[in-house]
Amino acid sequence: MNKPNGNREVCLRVATPDDIPVLSKHHRMMFEEIWERKDIPTDPSGLASLEKEYAKKLTNEFKSGTCISWVIQIGDKIVSSGAISIVSYVPVPHDLSLRVAFLHSIYTEKEYRHQYYARDITQEAANYCRSQGIKRLYLFASDAGRPLYENIGFEPVPNMMLLLQ
Repeated sequence: MNKPNGNREVCLRVATPDDIPVLSKHHRMMFEEIWERKDIPTDPSGLASLEKEYAKKLTNEFKSGTCISWVIQIGDKIVSSGAISIVSYVPVPHDLSLRVAFLHSIYTEKEYRHQYYARDITQEAANYCRSQGIKRLYLFASDAGRPLYENIGFEPVPNMMLLLQ
C-alpha cells in the first residue's frame, strides 16, 4: 500500500532487521501508554529491559520466519508498527491445522493516529495469515484498541483464561 499524505508518500511494508530498534521502541511505548491510562507506575529500567528482550525476540524470530512485522513509513520515518508470531498449537474441531498466529505490538505514534494505520497493519496481518492457511489469529486487546479490532471482525473468546506466575 502506498498512498499520499500531504507531500509525502505513506508506505505499508514488511519490516526488516534494520527496523528492529524502532519496533522495540514502539513495543515499549505501547506498554507505557497502557499503564499510564490505568495509572500503573512505570519502571524505566524494567521498560528498557522489555525493549531489549523484544529486540532479541524479533532478531531470532525474523530469521526463523515465526515472526513477521509490518510498518507504516512516511518518508524515512516509521510511524506505526505491528507484528504476528506464529506458533504451533493444538488442532480443534473447526481448525485441524497446528499453526496459529498472535497479533501483537500494534502501535501508532501519537501525532499520526486517526489515519487508519493500525487498522491497515492489522488487516495486512490478517490477509497474510489467510494466504498462509492460518485460520486462527488471536490478540490481547487494550481498551483503546478493542473497538478497532471488533470493527475488523475480531470477537472476544469467552472461554480463555490466563494464569500469571
